[in-house]
Amino acid sequence: MPTSTVIIKGRTERREFAEAYRQACDAFAQLGLAPQLNPSSAQIADFFLFFQSYPYEFLPSELTQLRRDNPLAPFFFVLGACCEGMQRTASPPDSPFYVYAHAWSTQDAEQIRLFLTDQRSLFSLPLTAGADEVALCRITCGIACDAPKRVGDAANCLILTHFGPFGNDAAMNLLLADEHRHLGYEPVFSGEMPPDAFSGIILADADNSPAEKILDSIQRLRCRLADNDFTVYIDSPRIDEKSAYVQAGATRVLAKMR
Repeated sequence: MPTSTVIIKGRTERREFAEAYRQACDAFAQLGLAPQLNPSSAQIADFFLFFQSYPYEFLPSELTQLRRDNPLAPFFFVLGACCEGMQRTASPPDSPFYVYAHAWSTQDAEQIRLFLTDQRSLFSLPLTAGADEVALCRITCGIACDAPKRVGDAANCLILTHFGPFGNDAAMNLLLADEHRHLGYEPVFSGEMPPDAFSGIILADADNSPAEKILDSIQRLRCRLADNDFTVYIDSPRIDEKSAYVQAGATRVLAKMR
């Protein structure tokens, strides 16, 4: 069992944080860890989880001091509704690792668990990681958590670039192809739908597509290919949208959070 120290800061009692806080606490409990909640004494830890209700709830001076005292500890921010638009106002969280409360998923709790058990995770990235690096790691680590392992000398990986039918985040799709090539897959690109009788894992770029179009595309894909491992990735899907997409047939829905 890990012996890490975890500190949670913020107003965890807020309703918008309920699911994220519950899942995070479950992940800590499974590891036998008891996080400190808003400690008033010296704050030294291996992992910090912030529940931020509004911009500048945690003052820059406070975060700077925490960073000095904990230079290697990841700061993971769960952002409330009042933090929407922080990226556009040039006041993003003091960390490359954050998720909006409405976009939290079990994958986020799993990334915490992986980090605290010394496995590759989102938090393995350096603090200087850019948005593309974080988004790529979110997708590949999210898939690696529960995707079937590669079988044989070369397994197929199909990247659908216009799923929903929009999408086509060209730079991200090329990065995903390179990453899966290093993992031993043979990535190929297609448009909105895979060819009949395709064997392999499927990654679908659904950015900018309306929710009803994504649902329709997922259902049509599942009618053609019932058993393939199938990941849909979107910039920032809401929790209810994720649930609907999984119910429609997606194996998992991952947020790029860029």
